[in-house]
Amino acid sequence: MSKEITKKAGDIINSKTDFVGGGMEGYAALSLIDENGYPSATTFAIVKADGINWITFATGIERPYIDRIHKNNKACVCINSSKYTINLVGTVEALTDIETKKANWLSVSGMEEHFSGPEDPGMLVIRFTTERYSIFFDDGSYVSESLKGTEKKAEPVVEPMIQFDGDCEEAIEVYQKAFGAKLIHFMRFSEADPQDWQSVEDTKDLVYHAQIMIGSQRILLCDNLFNDLPRGHSVYPVITFKTVDEVKAAYNILADGATIKTPLGKTTYSACIGSLVDKFGIHWDLMAQ
Repeated sequence: MSKEITKKAGDIINSKTDFVGGGMEGYAALSLIDENGYPSATTFAIVKADGINWITFATGIERPYIDRIHKNNKACVCINSSKYTINLVGTVEALTDIETKKANWLSVSGMEEHFSGPEDPGMLVIRFTTERYSIFFDDGSYVSESLKGTEKKAEPVVEPMIQFDGDCEEAIEVYQKAFGAKLIHFMRFSEADPQDWQSVEDTKDLVYHAQIMIGSQRILLCDNLFNDLPRGHSVYPVITFKTVDEVKAAYNILADGATIKTPLGKTTYSACIGSLVDKFGIHWDLMAQ
């Protein structure tokens, strides 16, 4: 059933490359990530396609959305009517080589109204490549899955952790003013699970765990009650994995010859977290989401 649905959707997309006439029958909505991290959709005529696998569009090289492609290549294509909805998620690339432009030059697309020919330096080809898809038809048939061969293992996320000597909250306020930082998580020691830390009167109001966003970068912060890092040298990487098993695997590799700071365990904000100083003298925190 899945193959039948994807073939039907692919045939619809391929038919749109030959569309001649008015209306929106030969068009698709391409959503790119804008400078603020939000999806922004633009309607394009489909130039060429290989079913649901890939689609190309032609546009001008000076268009403002081209810069978005260079900064973030994640994208989504939506093609719909009253009888179907085809959503494709994947990546895009902006191509300017002459061979690609020649291969995508089709007079029926109306490109001659905007460009003198494929040699026109102002012409650019956007190529979208599908990684996963969701397809619906009005008869109730539906499929949503990854395109075979494009499945990706979730990659760990590397983020800085900054520890403070009791003045973390003040530092956050300064960073909010200086960088426009957004506070996305804030927890005092008094709010932590007792199994993580037994709060006492002189530490209960200190910062147990906080997160801020500066631009698109997340930064982790806390007050270090052990004072075991020199002031000004309290920044180290935190690696966040998707699963507990990935945390354990990486931790066990680094543990060879390392100084264990915190054994692996569950905390208020992580299903599994541990810290160590590896045999090269580098401090690492490893955690699962």
